[in-house]
Amino acid sequence: MKQSFSFKPAEWIPFRDMEVLERCRNMTREEMENFPHPNPEYKVKVVTDPNSAVAGELFMRLKKSDEEDTRLVVIFPNSWKNIYKAVTESCNRFNVSCRNLHAFCMDEWADSEGNVAPITYGPSLGGAFLREFYMNLREDLRPPFEQIHVFTNENVKHYSQLIEEAGDGAADLVVSATGWIGHTAFIDPNTKVYGTDDLEEFLALGTSFIEVHPITVIQNSLGRSYGNAGDLANTPAYAVTVGPRDVVNAKDHLERHNLTFIGGYNSWERMISRLQLYGPVTPKVPASIYQLCKGTVYVSEDMARPITISETVNY
Repeated sequence: MKQSFSFKPAEWIPFRDMEVLERCRNMTREEMENFPHPNPEYKVKVVTDPNSAVAGELFMRLKKSDEEDTRLVVIFPNSWKNIYKAVTESCNRFNVSCRNLHAFCMDEWADSEGNVAPITYGPSLGGAFLREFYMNLREDLRPPFEQIHVFTNENVKHYSQLIEEAGDGAADLVVSATGWIGHTAFIDPNTKVYGTDDLEEFLALGTSFIEVHPITVIQNSLGRSYGNAGDLANTPAYAVTVGPRDVVNAKDHLERHNLTFIGGYNSWERMISRLQLYGPVTPKVPASIYQLCKGTVYVSEDMARPITISETVNY
């Protein structure tokens, strides 16, 4: 006779509402695309290749900025090699000048004393952006270097102000993805800096030094910057990051949800993506604040499959 088995999530998991989790877990592709978000400017699109969609949109933003000779202030993620290669090669091919771009890297590693990793550190996030985006642009198409902003020891406390000054109050665009614990940049839940349950208070928080959530350490230990090795002791547990204030104040947002492993099915991102997109707006899932904003999220077909648990497991 088959017996059921149920349990509560571990206490250290930030979001544990079983009803919401089950609803998100079982959503179909059609439900995901047609979900009635209360904010009509927040759109979810299931596509074959989110990377291409994001690259195309980012290129068109740069092209428009060039043609209209208008400033474009963008908060960028780091180490998006394939996307940045597509964008910069398109700029180079079609002679699109990025002279009006003011770029802000969204995060960087730090040590336990709050010292920011320099761009000369191999896995530096700012260093990756410089290599993969800025240096791939043809020299005559690059913005002045003083318009490229990475975190340093000197600017952490006023990085939000730098963004607001460059963007006449806010960035024009945030380009992002979502981490395993539900973060955007390194805005991690259940942390000293961003651990408040008060949404209004949370949304007012700017850039900060942070001890990241243990799940974020685990996620990053599996990345190529750290040898895809799960070497926890060699993965930074501290960082500096833009804050919720910088995200929600931005005028537009562009996200990709498509991180899958070999075979196109396994992914730590599949569940947290659904919770971000269709769960409540809460500091327990920091990236859920994008639901309050104008923006487009491109979700891959593989990510849009419902999550099922096998009745039997064979080893």
